[in-house]
Amino acid sequence: MRRVRRPLWWWSTAPAPGAIAVAHVHGVPAGVDTFLHALCGQVSPRTGGLGHRRFGAVDDGVVARVTDRHALVMPHGGMRIRALLDSRAAELGAHGAVDAERALHSFPEAADAVERAMLAVLARAASPLAIDLLAAQPARWRAAGLEAAPGIEAALARMDARDRRLMRTVDPARVVVTGPANAGKSTLLNALAGRAVAIAHHAPGTTRDAVAARIDLAGLVVDWFDTPGVRTGMDEIERAAARLAERALAHADLVVELTAPGLGWHAMAAAPGAERLRVLNQSDRADASTCAERDDAALAVSARTGSGMPEFVARVRDALVPPADVSDPQPWRFA
Repeated sequence: MRRVRRPLWWWSTAPAPGAIAVAHVHGVPAGVDTFLHALCGQVSPRTGGLGHRRFGAVDDGVVARVTDRHALVMPHGGMRIRALLDSRAAELGAHGAVDAERALHSFPEAADAVERAMLAVLARAASPLAIDLLAAQPARWRAAGLEAAPGIEAALARMDARDRRLMRTVDPARVVVTGPANAGKSTLLNALAGRAVAIAHHAPGTTRDAVAARIDLAGLVVDWFDTPGVRTGMDEIERAAARLAERALAHADLVVELTAPGLGWHAMAAAPGAERLRVLNQSDRADASTCAERDDAALAVSARTGSGMPEFVARVRDALVPPADVSDPQPWRFA
């Protein structure tokens, strides 16, 4: 029998207590399937889906299968929970933090510690936007006279706000879309993904679960969460999906509040500090330019016709990774 390669396991949230923590599982599809089944005692959510899971006796939380090779594991953010899950992941054969640390010393062609770190991070960077930016860093650190400074690995890790925003080019940011039923959230996701990820229909309640997809927004790859519309008369499946949406919002980097003419705005509590963007969908309708929602929207789009979509993609990308951060010539502490 052919041996299944072990997946990678790492955290993208800071090593500090928090409400929610986010771990990544990445590898060949069979390896990710096997790992998640062993961790949770259940089969993995389908690709593009997410669901509530228990992580053995450690905790419970959400698993999102963003691609067949990649999943997010989202437990509560206590440090003891993280440590126990690290131990459990190691027991199940996943390559973890120790392997990542070793990778920093596994590039004999690198000229110095910064270049070794850059190559290790480049190997797992999710976004095309990261490639040129990472490749420029060794020269920038050398120009600053820091490439051989004692404790350079520790210096790389002391990130400021700009450094953390740029890390979204390496570990995808989390974008959560909220809004009333029939705002067109599923149509928007399908338009961005270029394929039918979510079922889109005019009947309220068609989206009865939260849907996740990994999407390239003009060079910035993000994990996109499409949440079901909240409405009166929801059944238990819809209410469970709404609870999953609340969990997704708790660790969102950006919340897109989407609506359509006549539907009003439906804001949900999100993570402190999360960026917000109000968008009016269905701009191709005759009443779009005069509706009350237009006054409060940052921009108007039509996910059905594509009108305004390039501007929308640019606004989301630039809100998560501002162009000024990318063009700043100062060294980026990326490890």
